[in-house]
Amino acid sequence: MRQVRTACPLDCWDCCSMIAFVENGKVVKVEGDPDHPITRGRLCIKGKQLVDRMYHPERILTPKKKVDGQWIDISWDQAFQEIADKMLKAKARYGPTSVMHTFDSGSGGMLKELEGRFFNLFGGYSKAVGSLCWEAGLEAGRYDMGACLSHDPTDHANSKGIVVWGRNVTVTNMHVTPFLKAARKKGARLAIINPLPTDLSESADLQVYPRPGTDGALALAVCRILLETERYDREFVEKNAVGFEEFAAYLRELSVEELCAASEVAVEDVCSLADFYSDRPVTTLLGLGMQRYANGGNTMRAINAVAAMSGNIGVRGGGVNYANRIWSKWLDWDALTLEGQRKEYREISKVEQAEQILQADPPVEVLFVTRSNPVAQVGNRKRTIEAYQSVDCVVLFDMFLHDTAEVADYFLPCTSVFEEEDILYSSMWHPYLIYVNQCVEPLGNAKRDWEIFAGLADRLGFGGEFRRGLHEWMRTALAPLEETGLTLERLQREHFAPAPSAAVPWHDRRFATQSGKYEFYSQTALEEGHSAFPMYLLPWEHPYHNPDLAEKYPYQLLTIHPRHSLNAQHYILKRPDSPVIEISKEIAREKGLQDGDLVRVFNERGELMGRTRIQEKMHPGTVMVEQGWWNQMGVSVNDLTPDRPADFGISIAVYDCLCNIEKA
Repeated sequence: MRQVRTACPLDCWDCCSMIAFVENGKVVKVEGDPDHPITRGRLCIKGKQLVDRMYHPERILTPKKKVDGQWIDISWDQAFQEIADKMLKAKARYGPTSVMHTFDSGSGGMLKELEGRFFNLFGGYSKAVGSLCWEAGLEAGRYDMGACLSHDPTDHANSKGIVVWGRNVTVTNMHVTPFLKAARKKGARLAIINPLPTDLSESADLQVYPRPGTDGALALAVCRILLETERYDREFVEKNAVGFEEFAAYLRELSVEELCAASEVAVEDVCSLADFYSDRPVTTLLGLGMQRYANGGNTMRAINAVAAMSGNIGVRGGGVNYANRIWSKWLDWDALTLEGQRKEYREISKVEQAEQILQADPPVEVLFVTRSNPVAQVGNRKRTIEAYQSVDCVVLFDMFLHDTAEVADYFLPCTSVFEEEDILYSSMWHPYLIYVNQCVEPLGNAKRDWEIFAGLADRLGFGGEFRRGLHEWMRTALAPLEETGLTLERLQREHFAPAPSAAVPWHDRRFATQSGKYEFYSQTALEEGHSAFPMYLLPWEHPYHNPDLAEKYPYQLLTIHPRHSLNAQHYILKRPDSPVIEISKEIAREKGLQDGDLVRVFNERGELMGRTRIQEKMHPGTVMVEQGWWNQMGVSVNDLTPDRPADFGISIAVYDCLCNIEKA
């Protein structure tokens, strides 16, 4: 049995190093790589099931075309020629922006970025931009610090306090757990802030259950108490920050009692949280849900302000750990994607893509969908379907005929990570590149994404400019790292390598903002049409903001990441009968519900059915269901969710969602 070092391409914090065991040309199993300094040989069920996905009997291994509503097999030559002809026809009639590309990060890798090179060499295109996930939080970090950077995981050992705010780490970031446990053994205290119980809640020193979407109000209440009691870091705010006086003046206008009432958190719990942050250094680990509200960006800025005021930014054992965008500095994406080659360009919001496609001028005639299943994942599913059906030709790259395949015209089968050679840089948390070695030959007629685009490029007349050796592409992107000694050959030899970055971001107090300091008052935010400092804003669907809607739909719906799937990718493996609807004991009592009851969750946008599970400890007005379900299974959580944008960037407010529940 041969062992091949590879890595997990799934879009999560951890980006695990893996070892594939290959026998007779087949991957038999996959395990975590014990030599990786961060992931240390542990692998979650989602990573282990990558083998099952590759060999699943429903995987499609031949190009397909939809004729009279039915899929038929076609050759790659036919697929390339017909799709290229449609692209050229659309370009001749409406220009290159009549061709659109929508994608996400469901499968990562450096060579996936060659998608952009293809469309730029075509002369331009309409690109889906923004995020269904986290961009409002990234923008918040840009306004406050200039960029989102995270501490090296080993630095948590220096923390006296750990705040896990809006993240269930054992589900979405399991490899941070040993680092937290090590810090706890050294005496670090743990605070959990989450409307739902987490796997670490029982061991927490402090647990706070705010109403979903009100974390910003809670954070501003903590800031106000730190200000009132003069427990803020005076040296930091005077020497290393700008705009603190303006922010402090705004805080004095706010009522702690009103903020607590909005977040439904007791004043004494807010005082305890202020005490917690005052005993520094305290590190904060932020989740990816709090920014998915209409007030999400301001929420993240308010939490950043708590850490900054309390003196926990730029110090060992501190930090706000939301994202680690270190590789944007060190990889040469422009040389890889050739953005300067395009003649025309249009951006279409991933969040509001349905409306923008339907209203596009020139129209979208050809739509490519890669690395994503938008019909299952974008809010307001019915409107997304309507938009995709309005496009003349939808081309889908994938392994399975999922929900988006129902509105596609061509299906082009792509490879799994075990059939590819690549470099992964996609951790949102640790600072390591990982080399992906090809383990087996592609099954059937499946092709790597870049091979599919190369085949189309040949038919479109620029195949010579698109085709290069894989290692040449890699060297192009890695070129800025050569001065640090990190070369392709070293990466191939060692399998993984860290970024040449500091373990403690901003330790020198040199921030990447206009002022070079932390910005409580951001001129950049002001110039981009936002408040200069974090504001007290409520979700759009909140009883204070929208009382009439809340009277009909009194409960907050959270559609969280599933424990056993990465978004919609793993439901093909299990196909549960119905979703579990987690509710608080207060809702169960109000509605007369028992564990296992069949219930209907509904609002003005749609409904879904599921079985109840009553939670003893969670926010009393919250309903939770895991997202990722395929509508083919009779369930789609995005029949209920909105496609409303968040306040910062191009980001979705999909959690900003009220509902009601009743026994079916």
